[in-house]
Amino acid sequence: MRDPDRRDLWSVLRGRGTPSLRGLLTRVVVGVAVVLGILAILAVVGVVASTASYRDDQQAAVNRAQASEAILSDLLNAETGVSGYTLTGRPNYLGPYVKAQASYPQSIQRLRELVSGTPKLEQSVAQIDRAAQLWFSEAETLVDLRKDGDIQGAVDRINQGIDKARLDALRAEQATLRGLVEREREAALRRADRRRWLTILAVLAGAVIAVLTVLYATRILWRRVGAPLGDLLRGVQRVGEGRTGEQVPETPDAAREVSQLVVSFNEMQGQVVVQRDAAEASARRTEAARAERRLWQTVEKGLLPENLPSVHGLRLAARYLPMSPGLAIGGDFYDARVLPDGSVALVVGDVAGHGAEPAARAARLRFGWRALVEVDPDPQRVMGVLNTLVVGPGEREQGIYASMCHCIVHPDGRAEVALAGHPRPILMDGASGSPIEVEARGPILGLLDPPTWPVTQVTIPHGGLLVLYTDGLLEARQGDEIFGSARVVQTLAEGIGMPLEARIAFLTERARRYDSGNLRDDVSVLAVQRMTTPPR
Repeated sequence: MRDPDRRDLWSVLRGRGTPSLRGLLTRVVVGVAVVLGILAILAVVGVVASTASYRDDQQAAVNRAQASEAILSDLLNAETGVSGYTLTGRPNYLGPYVKAQASYPQSIQRLRELVSGTPKLEQSVAQIDRAAQLWFSEAETLVDLRKDGDIQGAVDRINQGIDKARLDALRAEQATLRGLVEREREAALRRADRRRWLTILAVLAGAVIAVLTVLYATRILWRRVGAPLGDLLRGVQRVGEGRTGEQVPETPDAAREVSQLVVSFNEMQGQVVVQRDAAEASARRTEAARAERRLWQTVEKGLLPENLPSVHGLRLAARYLPMSPGLAIGGDFYDARVLPDGSVALVVGDVAGHGAEPAARAARLRFGWRALVEVDPDPQRVMGVLNTLVVGPGEREQGIYASMCHCIVHPDGRAEVALAGHPRPILMDGASGSPIEVEARGPILGLLDPPTWPVTQVTIPHGGLLVLYTDGLLEARQGDEIFGSARVVQTLAEGIGMPLEARIAFLTERARRYDSGNLRDDVSVLAVQRMTTPPR
């Protein structure tokens, strides 16, 4: 028989008929469900809005940093090109400078657009623009002096350090902009936090209303609605405190609407965590890829030649191995030039430090060395000029210096080696070898003025090998034990049957594995092998 007190839901909600506990509980449950639905909407809207704002603010910071870094990178490349052109007079060195002139208006305009609406950032960009214009003015002066044939005047201006000072000023303004961008990013995070707390407060207010309503109900209503809402409230508070790893527990006998709300909140919380982690991982990957591209662009354009020359009676091979990914690039470089008499001039060097500035100095030394050996490869003259080129006026007390090995190899195997505080080259004869014996090594470049650099005469036997390298090869270590010259000789002996390029790659890879795959410093190796059969 049908229960006469049982009415349809619409009648119960409207309160028609005799008041009953069922009607009261139904109205309470429906009212609580409505409140909770509003809470869910507020939570979803608040979290989505906070997440979108967080993502947009972080992307804006990344874009601003990218744009400012692009301008600085273009001007660093341009400065290297202008220095190379000033010293050598070769028009091809002006490529980066011309490119920077052409791209700079668009780059600075893009940076202005990115900071538009933020007065402090706009002012900082204006300072960057003024510093860049001053550097372009000095660069144009140097180029004009060189084009007009006033080489000494151009060199004097370089030695005065005007272009470097203006580029340093640009770096300082760029660093200021990065700091302002970071502060803007932190302010945006604080704003996002405030929005999140407003969302939480709104949810809490609705929860209080729901709890007050539940107080009029029975113990069953509390057990099926109140307790699950308390768990949900604590979950929201945990999210507000940043503890997103713990989900809200589900109550087995909770009302269907409340149970679904808990499940939805847990799913939403999981999605927020996944989206946040994905955004952070994407930003890290983007930054790592950008750093790796900058590193290899610097290496390829400034520190390493595109290819090694061919020399009658000799074979050349080289290998560059950067230290562990994520660390800054160092100042290693190498080069080789064929001289008019058929001999070949070799250089391997290492500027102290890591980062853009040591890399730029290394590139300047390499281009300077190229220009000098074309005129006169005499070690004393080459080392003397480079000793003044490695540091600018007033920089010697800053501890800026470079080690270098300058070597001239003749087709008959005779070699002249001059060392500026650099590791001794290794001479291999078949499977045996050792570092060459020298009476003395000259001082490191950039410390004394004017010093001298003794020259050591050695002879490469038929089939023999002379290996020049930077100290990163020897300093690979396991615990307290370094790789050392003895292991270099042993590794070269093990690869005696390999082609020269594979033999050098085998050597550098052995050093990298010795240091558990993470080198402490960049490694550059340049080897010259005398052909087994004497040339006719």
